[in-house]
Amino acid sequence: MSEDSGGPAEEQASEVRHRTANTLQLLATLARMRGQKASDAEVRRQMIWMAEAIGALGSLERRRTPEGIDFSGYIEEMAPVWRRRQAGDAVNVVIRVDPMHVRDQAASTLALIVNEMVANALTHGLRGAAVRQIEIELTHSDGMGRLCITDGGPGLGAAGENVRERFGLWLARSLATQVRGELALLPAPGGGLTAQLIFPL
Repeated sequence: MSEDSGGPAEEQASEVRHRTANTLQLLATLARMRGQKASDAEVRRQMIWMAEAIGALGSLERRRTPEGIDFSGYIEEMAPVWRRRQAGDAVNVVIRVDPMHVRDQAASTLALIVNEMVANALTHGLRGAAVRQIEIELTHSDGMGRLCITDGGPGLGAAGENVRERFGLWLARSLATQVRGELALLPAPGGGLTAQLIFPL
């Protein structure tokens, strides 16, 4: 195929991705604004959760390539967003990612999973931590991807297990089955918790 015949098609696809990402970001902004105005605390929390999920999918749209979704690039783009979620409290988000493209049909599910895992670490994994930091690692080997989110919080002791198994992790576990992945909560080497997802590429 000549460069000329492929050019307009790629430009059109890029324009569609751009419009879709902008639409999702607009919906995320509207959901966040509605949530901030809600008088009920639970309604406010749910609307802001929805805004974050929609915003994550909007960011993902910008990472579509002919090879699939640039998922490592997506995590790098989201890191500053995750750093800002603590309402002014400084959180260091350390990322170590291998270049990785994932199948288009799995990318949205994986984006929602990582968003939930990071939100859980930010909500529960900073309590009592000596350093306000979470680590995100994305690697692959032999056709399998490995995503780990590690915090330095209280881990999964008797007091922590019920807290950590609320809606966010229940949702992440449910979504993991859709990408034939396995989600496990493991003690972190230096204390705290590692949420690990193994999934086929």
